[in-house]
Amino acid sequence: MEMHQRKIQSFAKYSYAVTLPIHWIKKNHLEKKEKNGSSKDPAVNIFENPDGSLGIFPLKEKIKSKEQIFLLELDDLLKQNPNIINEKGISLILISYYMNGASGIEIQSKQPIPKEFIDQIEKTQTRLLFNWNLNRVSSRKLLIKNIFSETPENIFQEEIPRYLRESFSILLWMLEDILTAMENEDYSNLQEIEQQDQKIDRYYFFIVRQIRTIFENPQISKPLNYSHKKLIDLRLLAKLIEDVGDSLKEIASTLFEMNEFFNEIALRDFLIQYFKSLLEIYSELADHIRKNVVERAPAMGLNNEMMQLIQKFRFKGEKLQADWFSLAPNLGVIEDKHTFMEYYKGARLVGNLEDIFKNVFDFTNIFF
Repeated sequence: MEMHQRKIQSFAKYSYAVTLPIHWIKKNHLEKKEKNGSSKDPAVNIFENPDGSLGIFPLKEKIKSKEQIFLLELDDLLKQNPNIINEKGISLILISYYMNGASGIEIQSKQPIPKEFIDQIEKTQTRLLFNWNLNRVSSRKLLIKNIFSETPENIFQEEIPRYLRESFSILLWMLEDILTAMENEDYSNLQEIEQQDQKIDRYYFFIVRQIRTIFENPQISKPLNYSHKKLIDLRLLAKLIEDVGDSLKEIASTLFEMNEFFNEIALRDFLIQYFKSLLEIYSELADHIRKNVVERAPAMGLNNEMMQLIQKFRFKGEKLQADWFSLAPNLGVIEDKHTFMEYYKGARLVGNLEDIFKNVFDFTNIFF
């Protein structure tokens, strides 16, 4: 990037100006043009960055709308990879276009499009692609289009903080559902937690898509006062929430399948206490997230409030660890009547519990 130095010129008493490089004016078609005997002055938008510098953008960029519908020939895809349907490769293709800001995809074929292929599209669109809708135009043509008209103006609605807060609220609901299932010894509703995790996944992909859009369109981020550092923090926060959701989904599935096994080794009381502690911790984190994701200026230096919270979490973690080790002798009771898979899933459960607790410290690190 070439640096241009310009002198500040004063006009009248309170006005100052700098000249703009002629090549930039021509590149953005900002030359003053005569039309029907009248002149129309070109204009620019000027935004102040969080670091005090100024960003200058052609006025036309503010109202520019990017509508990109990409064409995919299914016949060409099958030539390149005859197993693409069996390998469910369309899912990765859709995600790639979605994450790179496409407005939609049109899929055509000379032959009727197989139902299995359409089912894969619907599953991916429903599970991951927020605001994308599938329309079967004909037996040989599909149109997947974003039903939300994305323009620079729409980014002002601050959907990133909104869906971050909603995603974290879903984590709390998942924790409550697991705790309720163990307290009541009724595990029938734990299968529904997978649907809650899918909602978090959709929000996660949407948040990443929005952040990428802001990075690619600097004039969007300036009015929101989102520095690159802030956007990276929000991206990391979204990923942490998505990771915890995945762990809770696996925990719920394991408890549903193996609750009798865990009762036999007296793990139920430990799990109840564990999730009570987690629910308390994550409820406190939710308050900090609601405050921090919309904060305009990043906090600098030591955050005493967060430091006290971390110390509290560590104390609870040590207590939970001590309770877990006290259960170790119970493993001798089960002897050899259970399968390897039951032992493996039990170990996976412990691993997921540990991951969720470790993520507490990842969350708090964002707010230092």
